[in-house]
Amino acid sequence: MPRTTGPAMPAGVKLLRKRIDEWRRTRDRRTAMPADLWQEAVALARPGRAWAVARALRVNFQALQRRIAETAPGAPGPGAATGTFVELSGAQILRAAGGATGTVVELSDAGGIRMIVRVAAGAALDVPRLVAAFRGVGA
Repeated sequence: MPRTTGPAMPAGVKLLRKRIDEWRRTRDRRTAMPADLWQEAVALARPGRAWAVARALRVNFQALQRRIAETAPGAPGPGAATGTFVELSGAQILRAAGGATGTVVELSDAGGIRMIVRVAAGAALDVPRLVAAFRGVGA
């Protein structure tokens, strides 16, 4: 059975591949690919062609996907925190469930800034909004 090929690759793929190959020949071992080459690869891969472009350019598919995601509209910038850690002790959960003394929420960031919020029993608390305000998102 003959193999079928997908849609033609964007015009700049061959040119970018030559530039990447030239960079590989002249680079020091174990150095990261320059940002301008990655930016061009991302631009070529945008229309749903990440796998084909990564294969044609001989670059890491996961690295290309990550860079595409970082440049998507509304995505956090490179180096931005991507996750949020929330720690609740068993005592805090039991207190919140019992409602006798209220709830305590403690937030801290990598810089050492801390915030402790004590909420009276039965009071409403919008934790996602509190965390967003603490992180300065949308504030």
